Amino acid sequence: MRKLFPHATIIIAAMYLVFFVIDRFNEPMAFVNNRMTKDLLLAMCAMSVVNAVALIRYDREEARRRRKKRKRSTTSDAPR
Repeated sequence: MRKLFPHATIIIAAMYLVFFVIDRFNEPMAFVNNRMTKDLLLAMCAMSVVNAVALIRYDREEARRRRKKRKRSTTSDAPR
């Protein structure tokens, strides 16, 4: 899942950008104002939130590991 969400978010965002550009050139087709586009936007927003939460969690875990490693290296360097 960790690898799926970033790629899916990029794909849906690119689709949404294409729909937006096509809609500007051909407004009667209503690419941006239909159910499918709204569902894609909802999916992209949900995946973006999941992605952000996962990244924040990863960054915090990584910072915690670095602090532990730094703490271990400073205690092992202490004079005896």
